[in-house]
Amino acid sequence: MLILHIGSPKTGTTALQQFLHSNADALRKAGVNYMTAARTHIAHNPLAQAVPQGKAAELVAQIVEEYDANPDMTHVVSSEIMFRVVVANGLRGLFPDHIARNTKVICYLRRQDRYAEVLYKQLAKNALVPNDRTSFLAGQIKKLAFTNFLDVYAEMFGTENIRIKPFDRKAFKDGDIVADFAEDMLGLSDLSAFDRPTREANKSMSVELSEMLGAISFDKTANVRQLIRVLSTYDDPLLFSKNDTFSLESRVTLMNELAQDNEKLRATYAPHLPQLFDMSDLDSGVEDVELEPRNVRARALAGSRALGRAILEVTKMQAQAAIAKAVQGAALAQPEPAESEDDDDGMVTVSSDDMPPAWFVDIAPPKPATGFYRKLNHHGAAFVDRGRKQLLVTFDNLHNVGDPRINRTLWAEKFAADQGWSFLGVFAQAPVWYRDSELIEMFEDLRENGFFASFDNVAFAGTSMGAFAALSFSSCAPGSTVLAFSPQSTLNKTLVPWETRFAKGRAADWSLAFSDAANEIATARDIQLYYDPFFEPDRKQVERLQGANVRHFKCFGFGHKSALVLNRMGHLKTVMKSGIEGTLAASDFYPMIRDRRNIRLYLTEMQAHLEAKGMTERSERLKAAFRKRQRQSGD
Repeated sequence: MLILHIGSPKTGTTALQQFLHSNADALRKAGVNYMTAARTHIAHNPLAQAVPQGKAAELVAQIVEEYDANPDMTHVVSSEIMFRVVVANGLRGLFPDHIARNTKVICYLRRQDRYAEVLYKQLAKNALVPNDRTSFLAGQIKKLAFTNFLDVYAEMFGTENIRIKPFDRKAFKDGDIVADFAEDMLGLSDLSAFDRPTREANKSMSVELSEMLGAISFDKTANVRQLIRVLSTYDDPLLFSKNDTFSLESRVTLMNELAQDNEKLRATYAPHLPQLFDMSDLDSGVEDVELEPRNVRARALAGSRALGRAILEVTKMQAQAAIAKAVQGAALAQPEPAESEDDDDGMVTVSSDDMPPAWFVDIAPPKPATGFYRKLNHHGAAFVDRGRKQLLVTFDNLHNVGDPRINRTLWAEKFAADQGWSFLGVFAQAPVWYRDSELIEMFEDLRENGFFASFDNVAFAGTSMGAFAALSFSSCAPGSTVLAFSPQSTLNKTLVPWETRFAKGRAADWSLAFSDAANEIATARDIQLYYDPFFEPDRKQVERLQGANVRHFKCFGFGHKSALVLNRMGHLKTVMKSGIEGTLAASDFYPMIRDRRNIRLYLTEMQAHLEAKGMTERSERLKAAFRKRQRQSGD
């Protein structure tokens, strides 16, 4: 059986998905498979995101393949983005009959006036809606008629296979949506053996505070996400409230407009319920206490005071972090030593100490390009906008970690500028392999806000540690291209217990999202792996990276220095450009790297490989041939 959990938004979907993700192994033993196909981290959002791109069929095919491999299990797919008409229509006809007739669709529904309130607050905090509540509510009526898309799912899977449940914690087992879903859909009544992290439910900020945050977000005067984190820790009850956005009259009007559609929903999909939603609070006739002028004023005053306090706290934290980083940088006579990493591979240029970094010059006021710089915990990110045609995203490798220079450059920064491509580069100031919650949140925000989707083409690139990040974060941009040189798939000890390199990296937090590249590459269009199959540690990492979209470019005798050797041969930029543009074929690559026989790094690696195999005589012949070529060339 396949269970499609389609949301809806604001009904505990994140808590449910976190449970399914964190307990995937234990659930599998109980006969439940939280599908890895079409999933990045905790949710199957790539499936829904692929619909407008016309690429959903490919991901459905992966779901079908995983289903068919274990047809007797209960398979689960979850994404609240499927709670949309356009997604429902885009999935028509993609599921084969043997799966469609064994699919159950589950949807939790929040009463529309309450859903409209949390939706307005969410949009208002991010400056994505004008502060006109009346117009907003009027514009939501058609979108809140839930039969519009549930009927589409019913056409695909059968009315009898659509299950809707009002989102009412009082009606859930233990007041918990996870327990309700587990018992009702998975047949698991006892969750004591599963990991159940206790997290306080997100408190709903007042509408006044939400609109204040929106003004800050619009003006970009502070980091709203950080402010929300700080504000959520405050215990002033005036900062958090419900039923404070729309008047009783407007909510009654909305629900009356939707009454016929809601009754159709109940009769069609939940005939056992006497009514779809409890409407007793609307029928009471008692005006909203929260909208009384004195309460509005009290919340506004409390919100403005708390916001001022939060801004001071965030500013102080940022200043302390900047001072600590500056002190750390000043104390470093040299960059932190690399851990068995490449030397400079030519993708990082060295600037004069008295010159600003090139990316800053590009987005400074005299120049036409726009962009941004973000300071994060152990990282920084710089973006230069040169148009929508091509975006290149790169990540530092270990060789550049801890570089204290203010004007340090980013990996492939100049290369992107020479091509006229937009560029997003990530600095690394600690060898934590991009296991940094702030960096992860930045990429998730960029994905959710449509940053990557705004470009015609997106490519990710890096080497070793940077290649790991390029592979892992590529799931933020479905349809992207990845160039991974000497890549690693993960340093999670439970997944690669044989990996003994990169001690500081292995000690990082591998419980964070995007920690296993093998689970993140399914949505990419083209994964290009450049590695030495003779170098066993890299080969074993590469073997974990599977998929029809994966292409292997075997760099025989390059060791863990694939990008460096390509650069020494003068071919790295050619490989980068043609690889990103999609024109590089094996028939081009292998003749190109014949030049490796003239590179001393190749000689060193191949001699070590041959001698480890007991082929000492052949190693000596290789060395003699190399020396002969050197003498003939005059080097």
